Amino acid sequence: MPQPLTWDSSLAYDTPSLAWDAVATTTKHIPTMDNRISATLSPADKATALTKLGEIQALLPFLLNLTADEKSSLPKMSAIRDGMDETFAQEMTAHPELVPNFVDMTELSKDRALRSALRDLHQQMCALCEGIEDTLTAAGVDTYLAYLSFYNNVKQGAKRNVPGANTVLDNLKRFFPRGGGSTPTPPTPPTP
Repeated sequence: MPQPLTWDSSLAYDTPSLAWDAVATTTKHIPTMDNRISATLSPADKATALTKLGEIQALLPFLLNLTADEKSSLPKMSAIRDGMDETFAQEMTAHPELVPNFVDMTELSKDRALRSALRDLHQQMCALCEGIEDTLTAAGVDTYLAYLSFYNNVKQGAKRNVPGANTVLDNLKRFFPRGGGSTPTPPTPPTP
């Protein structure tokens, strides 16, 4: 049965649908878990995607793996130097007498063409990687929140002496160390 309104009912005078001498109806709000992603990736689709990524990698056998030191120490042609590529190419072509004799113009042309082609691939791959990373994060959040809810329920069950809850709690609590910051230790495999 609806509750009659009282002076301290916590409703404001401008609450929508509030009327004088009316009866307030209350509905119990049941919180739901925030689900950021709801999707599946079939084993067949995963295998196909991995195969296609392998095919892309096979098309690019010249890709390098620079060390962190190399990446930080090598000079870069970044967006700050926008237009540098075109300007220098034009000037070097127009004034070959000023190009040092150790600069191989054929190699420079190849590097410029490769850089241009890879830039387009890089843009698409970065967008794909960002989507994968964001979706991976969302799936991790959904998973973690479900695990956290279960863990909190298990703790309550252990406090109330629910049969088996203490055993489950002992198995799970290593993932939630007090004080935070430390990494959970992996479970010890059973000895045969």
